[in-house]
Amino acid sequence: MAKDFSQVGSGSGPSYATGSPSSGPASGLPIWVKLAIGFSVLVLIVGIVAIFTSGGDDDSNSGADAIRAAHGPTTTIDGVPAGYTRDQAGAQTAAVNFSQANGQTYQGRIDAAKLREVAVSSKATDALNTVIDVSSGRTDLGKTVNNVPLIVTVTDFTQDSATVSVWGMGVSQSPVSEGSDKVGILTVYGTDTITVVWEDGDWKVQDWKFVTGPSLEDAQFPATDSPLSKPGANGFYTFYVN
Repeated sequence: MAKDFSQVGSGSGPSYATGSPSSGPASGLPIWVKLAIGFSVLVLIVGIVAIFTSGGDDDSNSGADAIRAAHGPTTTIDGVPAGYTRDQAGAQTAAVNFSQANGQTYQGRIDAAKLREVAVSSKATDALNTVIDVSSGRTDLGKTVNNVPLIVTVTDFTQDSATVSVWGMGVSQSPVSEGSDKVGILTVYGTDTITVVWEDGDWKVQDWKFVTGPSLEDAQFPATDSPLSKPGANGFYTFYVN
């Protein structure tokens, strides 16, 4: 049975109001000690969650693991995140995770058929289907690839659909020549424009476009029609490291 970790760390022990110099037993400690204690507790909580989520599960729903994030995902199905809240934050998180999940598919870590089943709309555009086809037909890359989302902006939102711009950086490491033990680094900035729709109780990706840029220098003062000229998300949950 899937485990719910939403209450991890919310024990019923005594709590102390913040801002009062006499509100708790740690009030006399230096600020750096308080910060160290807080960080240690956070690490402990994360460790507990990691231990439980990585453990085996005899539930008949094999391939699905429960996780908890504010706006989703709430689970992964064979490596594909799913289960988002029907709001702007849920839509932007679904878009970011799909972008990275497709990268995982390209590297052979996720099955393309499962990606379509879990995260893609039944009305996917030809452009999106082509992207997934390319990812599923990959060959051995012989290199390391990391994709890092930097700024996520929702340019259009309703309860049924959303358009999300993801500006990020791709970093790859590959041999400088065939048979060489030396590697080179290539960094590329790019922008994904991802359309998600609310379908079967979750955000599903319907369309995806990609363009290179803007570079870091060009992104400092973007044109007024650029998504980067609009306020982006202050935070978003990314499931993958690469």
